[in-house]
Amino acid sequence: MKLKSLILLGVMILVLGMASIAFGWSLEEAAKPYAGVTLRFITETTPPSYWVEEVVPEFEKATGIKIIVERQAHPHLEEKALMDFASKTGIYDVFNFDYSWTGKYVKAGYIEPFEQYMDNPALVDPDNALDDFYPRMWEGTMWDGKAYGYPFDSVIQYLFWNKAVYDKYGVAGPPKKPDEWMDTMQKLNHPPELYGTGMMAKRHLSVVCEWLCILWAFQGEFYDDNYNVKFNDENGVKATEFYKKMAEFAPPGVTTWTWDDVSTALQQGTVAQSVQWDENYGSMENPEESRVVGQMRYAPVPSYGDPVSHYGGSSLGIPTSSKNKEAAFLFIQWATSQDIQLRGVGHGSSPTRMSVYGVQELRDKFPSFAATDEAAASTGWRPRIPEWDDMVETLALEINSVIAGAKDVKSALDTSAARVEELLKTGGYK
Repeated sequence: MKLKSLILLGVMILVLGMASIAFGWSLEEAAKPYAGVTLRFITETTPPSYWVEEVVPEFEKATGIKIIVERQAHPHLEEKALMDFASKTGIYDVFNFDYSWTGKYVKAGYIEPFEQYMDNPALVDPDNALDDFYPRMWEGTMWDGKAYGYPFDSVIQYLFWNKAVYDKYGVAGPPKKPDEWMDTMQKLNHPPELYGTGMMAKRHLSVVCEWLCILWAFQGEFYDDNYNVKFNDENGVKATEFYKKMAEFAPPGVTTWTWDDVSTALQQGTVAQSVQWDENYGSMENPEESRVVGQMRYAPVPSYGDPVSHYGGSSLGIPTSSKNKEAAFLFIQWATSQDIQLRGVGHGSSPTRMSVYGVQELRDKFPSFAATDEAAASTGWRPRIPEWDDMVETLALEINSVIAGAKDVKSALDTSAARVEELLKTGGYK
């Protein structure tokens, strides 16, 4: 009887102790062992990163942990991070990584699995609901069943269309199918003041991302479940011919444009519409830099089947070479929290949490919210294998050449397919 009583007492003490940790948890207390630490956060130059940097002083004041934010354009972000990771110098403590990079960084041993931090009650905020992240975005942090980060930004591509321009020319919108979409481009094309569409057709990741949207709209596939390349089949050719024709109604020079140039053109009202990433919604409504405040609307990319939106989001992770992993986890948990994402709406935040998109007041104020919420339920994504970067190099060159008129569609796709097949075989996928 005594033994049973002691066991019961022990269990009660354990439960009460855990409860006190849960109910008494605070960022201030959790961060005390790490006060005075400096974390270096390397991130892509995006609206969400600007927003987090704006509120970083709040985190620093609460924790005593200093944050140095280093922003880099997409290609340079990876270059700088890889130099640090490969040399194991431990310069960076928090890393903003594209979901398509997850596999290669895990395989190289460059990023930390999160379980050890997620299982530590001293670090974990009990109010941080992981099931509040969109499933696809959470999946982007995973590799072989383990999480390697928390979703940072949604970054979903869909159609930004200017309702005021559509109304002015008596065009019904938004278009639902590609042929209807092409018709609107033609009707809304009034150069040099207004062009029917923007394009991000530079020899860059941007042209590959936009082209993938068109490929899926024509029911095309990149490759099938057995890694057989499909994008140069009949659907792929039709999609790429469509993409080429779009350039007839786009401003001169779109073969040098990325998503940044598309955003500027949309803001200035010089293009009637364009495929763009959802994180740019806030800049459309900023009267200090936009001439289209209140005019922009958002819709799925027109498709001949069920719409598939391109998910291009990223996560925040911890390099294995970091010397401040626990402090880094606390920062990541805070930066991806519901509170930070909610307060950042309209200031650059690109939320990854379903609860934020469920706030009716925000859905009424920002038309993009309903579009992102809908798009997040049906997203496609680029291959998450280490060979993807090499594939992008070939695809960007060939598709850019098509838009520039330097190469015909079929030969460009066949050249790209041959290179992708070679990479898949070398990688052991076939």
